[in-house]
Amino acid sequence: MKMRTGLLWLVTCLAVFEADGQFLVLKDTMVLTTIENPFDQGVSPLKFHLTQDLEYSISFSNLLFLNWRRASGDNQAALFQYIKYKTKLNNTRNFTISTSFVHNLGIQVFFDSISRFQPDENVMDTRVDLRVQKNLCLTLLSNISTRLFNAYDYSSDTSGDLMRTLRAAFLTPLLCTFSAGLGWTVPRYGTLTLGLSAAKLTLIRNKEVYDELGISEFYGVPRDKNHSFEYGLSLHLMIDKKFSDRFHWTCDALVFKNYKKPIDIVIKNLIGIRINKFLRTSIQTRLLYEVQVSKCLQVENLITIGFFYIR
Repeated sequence: MKMRTGLLWLVTCLAVFEADGQFLVLKDTMVLTTIENPFDQGVSPLKFHLTQDLEYSISFSNLLFLNWRRASGDNQAALFQYIKYKTKLNNTRNFTISTSFVHNLGIQVFFDSISRFQPDENVMDTRVDLRVQKNLCLTLLSNISTRLFNAYDYSSDTSGDLMRTLRAAFLTPLLCTFSAGLGWTVPRYGTLTLGLSAAKLTLIRNKEVYDELGISEFYGVPRDKNHSFEYGLSLHLMIDKKFSDRFHWTCDALVFKNYKKPIDIVIKNLIGIRINKFLRTSIQTRLLYEVQVSKCLQVENLITIGFFYIR
């Protein structure tokens, strides 16, 4: 009789104060189950939301001269492919993991001489944000880039024969920048990240570049080593803005400052204009400045028009 009375008192207290039971794990998801209704799976306090975006474009160009007397024209054809894949995982509160992969490849064929892959750009960005205020967060950032195919410089020898010299290859170089610091988000525009602690890894896989170029140091890596590791500060600006359904502007600027060496700058700017559902034109600009490669600011511009797909 006393046991029944004790159980009745316990059930009554739980019903009055609406006590919650322990956390349970159902199908790898933590949920809250109430004693008032033990068959109710409740609502998971850990809600993660995943979004994905895929952008693809391909374009073709051709330049053909017939009986051209004004100049010695070079007949050529080019095929350009651009892929951008983005993912974003967040818990709808203060934690976000975002990734971005960009593949930009062009094949240029000069009918009377050479063929080359230009541009050849492959970049993987990973970003982890932990928000501490409305637009301020603690940020971990990594940027990895390399080309896929060999790149050559072409010249003519004393007899007029065409010569080529290897100047870059797959993982030659492989550039990796890592940073930890503070990130500031500007709604509907992008982010600005200050890497208070940053490092840069440069890997050289193909050692033939030293002999081909006749140098003892390539991208700051000596001939007798295959990599270099630098410490410093970094600044990363990422703008991703749609002005309408037809105009899209992205700008990715990465600045790294070694404590003992000059600053390194990589800026990639892309303006896309959608003509209709499947056609788009774009203007791409790349600016590179690294004293160990060239003391001049290098600029590459590319204007394309072709098939476009976004999902």
